[in-house]
Amino acid sequence: MNSKIYSRPRIRLPKIFFSSGGDKNLKRKQKIVKIFIIMVIAFSTVKIVLDAISPIFEALCEDKAKSIATIISNNEATNVMKDHTYDELFTIEKDNDGNITMIKSNVIPINEIISDVAVKIQNSINERGKENIKITIGSFTGSKLLSGRGPGIPIKISSIGNVETDLRSEFSAQGINQTLHRVYLQVDCEVSILTPYNTISEKVSNQVLLIENVIVGKIPNTYYNLDGIDSSNVLDIIE
Repeated sequence: MNSKIYSRPRIRLPKIFFSSGGDKNLKRKQKIVKIFIIMVIAFSTVKIVLDAISPIFEALCEDKAKSIATIISNNEATNVMKDHTYDELFTIEKDNDGNITMIKSNVIPINEIISDVAVKIQNSINERGKENIKITIGSFTGSKLLSGRGPGIPIKISSIGNVETDLRSEFSAQGINQTLHRVYLQVDCEVSILTPYNTISEKVSNQVLLIENVIVGKIPNTYYNLDGIDSSNVLDIIE
């Protein structure tokens, strides 16, 4: 007698896992707290480093601003004056005995020179582009002992400038019946150094010798110190 064994097919039910919602919220809060602490430590570290290098960095930027203004002022003034002569700017009048009666300044070329030099100085400052200032690693520690030690880390800066000019003139005796006439350009620059952290401005005053000439003739007892030649076209130095 054949016996058949019948079995019912088993149905697999999906497993259901229950998790506590409170645990997930706790882990999320812990993660947020950790991120916040890391950010606070990072910002604090950056602030400490910036406070340590700030005086050194500002001093370097100020020196750079002075160097830029001085070099550019001298170069541009020299380049402009290559195309001009003393006789073009001033006319010396004498009497029949050779005594100097008047020095007449020629306003148009003088004012053109003042304007030309000022524009070229400002353009040269603005067109310098980005440059590097190096700060040594030791300076980041804030320690005076380690300041200036270690390899330098380059920091990019750029410069812009605002230029004002004024003309100055002086006479000085050089011998018997000889007077040295010197004409200076007073250049006042406000150079701003743009850094990744802030803007450092430095006012730089520089006096550039434009031209000089020895005037031969009897020297009057009174000398005129020609301040602001561009404001007057006739300068009397009559006794």
